[in-house]
Amino acid sequence: ITTRFDLDKRNQKFRTDDGYRSTYTLDLPLISDNNTLTNTYSFQKYTSFYANNISSFGFYVESANSITGDDIKLTERLFIPSSKLRGFERGKVGPKDGSDYVGGNYYAIINLSSSLPQVLPNFQNIDIGTFLDVANLWGVDDKSLDETNEIRSSVGIGVDWFTPVGPLSFSFAQPITKGSSDKTETFRFNL
Repeated sequence: ITTRFDLDKRNQKFRTDDGYRSTYTLDLPLISDNNTLTNTYSFQKYTSFYANNISSFGFYVESANSITGDDIKLTERLFIPSSKLRGFERGKVGPKDGSDYVGGNYYAIINLSSSLPQVLPNFQNIDIGTFLDVANLWGVDDKSLDETNEIRSSVGIGVDWFTPVGPLSFSFAQPITKGSSDKTETFRFNL
């Protein structure tokens, strides 16, 4: 059973520049082969500091625990979404089993971003902005695994280009803090 509570006080869904959105989701396995209870909370606040600027603050937490007291399955463990932690390779942060990243039972993320409308002001279909991403992924049921409980953070510049094919997203990020086994990446492209 999935329950979701969503309080949406944004002024608009696309290019939001005022308001906030608060969401809580509970995934409860009642009749399932899966015994993982997942709680997710997200909060995004939007504001504009000057003309045509869009700035946002995001806070995300998620937990995955077994309702039977057993270890949760590897496929049920959490990974930090790559869109929320730029500057690091997708799925390559957090606890490891040998050379494999196995995810964790908990994560927390903070995102700060601000658009720079004064850069390329005559291009309506290109948005340029700065960002700061901070995240942590921790907790593994199997205590024999290599667990890193360290804050990961990065700062960078993002470019969103709205094309007829669809939106293209480019990010250039520089990690500030990382775990010893984390894999970093400076450039990312998404379609």
